[in-house]
Amino acid sequence: YPGFSPLLSHLFLTLITDFPHPYLGFSPPLSRFFPILIPLFPTAMPQLDSAGCPGQQNWTEGQEGTLQCQAGGRPQPKVECSRDGNSIPAGTPRPADRAHAGTYRCRATNTLGTAERNVTVWVQCGCGVLGAGG
Repeated sequence: YPGFSPLLSHLFLTLITDFPHPYLGFSPPLSRFFPILIPLFPTAMPQLDSAGCPGQQNWTEGQEGTLQCQAGGRPQPKVECSRDGNSIPAGTPRPADRAHAGTYRCRATNTLGTAERNVTVWVQCGCGVLGAGG
């Protein structure tokens, strides 16, 4: 469930080996409690596939370009993409320029692990020729 806190994704149950004594104020010793974690929601490592993060993307110079890269997984992974040590936010539109052309390394991370994928961005200039810099 989007936005759901990973801390709330487990249900904490306590088993009591004996029933409480009928007198008020009685509490069994802590050694009689056995905490158990039961996942409420399935968890999954990050996945970057061609549907959410296409390996080849075409932009047009002077128009808005958006590096499309979404990851699956639970908890929802954080996605970061970079090229030559420079980070570019995935999913954020920006004016496309030939300098953006090249291969980006996208990384999706959650508490269960990391997935990586290369994404090549081609930027078409006004003359109709595709260029992949890098």
